[in-house]
Amino acid sequence: MTDTDAYLVGCSYELGARSLPVASLFEGTASAGTADAGPAPGTGFAYYREATGDLFDLWRPAMERALKASGTAPEDVDTVLFSTESLPRGESAHRAVAELMDGLGMRNAYPVTTGFADCSTATAAVGMAAALVRSGGSRTAMVVSGDLVRTVLPEGRVILGGSAIASDGAAAAVVSREPLGRQILGTARHMAWDLVGPGAEHRGQLRAQLAAYRRLFEDLWERTGCTARDVAAVLPSNLAAGTTRIFLGDVGFSAGQIFQDNVSRIAHCLGSDPLINLVDHRAAASAPAAGADGPAPGSPVVLLGASAAHLAAVLLRDTEDH
Repeated sequence: MTDTDAYLVGCSYELGARSLPVASLFEGTASAGTADAGPAPGTGFAYYREATGDLFDLWRPAMERALKASGTAPEDVDTVLFSTESLPRGESAHRAVAELMDGLGMRNAYPVTTGFADCSTATAAVGMAAALVRSGGSRTAMVVSGDLVRTVLPEGRVILGGSAIASDGAAAAVVSREPLGRQILGTARHMAWDLVGPGAEHRGQLRAQLAAYRRLFEDLWERTGCTARDVAAVLPSNLAAGTTRIFLGDVGFSAGQIFQDNVSRIAHCLGSDPLINLVDHRAAASAPAAGADGPAPGSPVVLLGASAAHLAAVLLRDTEDH
């Protein structure tokens, strides 16, 4: 423990340039005598985003806007955590990242990549950046998320039969000790070993996923002293809407607390969803009104990055509210 708090500020994003109907991904999938298949009822998917350029065409504007929105001088950033599985292999990745950072004026920053935990990685990286700031290991860090579906999912955008529709997008945010933006109150991470360990294919997936969500939020509440009733909104990965409501309902959240506006608008931008949803939740002013039994005005929000087996959560509170 230190006396230094960490704050998330300047969150920004960039989406793939083309907005396309999800139904087009299912054209030609009809069986004899039936209509083309489509996203299952209750998933909520309508449109997805496709990039026309490369990964750096998404990262560059997201990072530039994050610096501007946070009021951070590029030379003050000392660490950048890139959460991605889409970098080119070998030395070309080093050169491309160096050129990106140099072009943005971030020549004092040390680049680090985080990956491996699928769509929870960027949310986990926010917690890592906060830990660096609190410990004094970094004064100002940036978290950058983004992937190209054609690189990480060459088999296509339809994931697990339509439980998610993958989109191209990127997001960036600054984490520092300056009391601006949103205070990072606590973080939690969990891997559902039953879904990735030996013999995972023989175990009950739904039961294991429900248990993983319970463990994640037990850890988050233990570390922060909050409960689901204290939270204004959960900003999750844009997975099938009905399934997300089942998992979050099981740990105490109501449907009105779960921000899902972007499921239909942009589908699943892999690890970037929670940061994108953080921006759009505020812009839409769509937080549920607090009732007698609901969260008080100014209550915190939860970023929730989720894949089939990996989960990460970050609890945030607006600095304007305390």
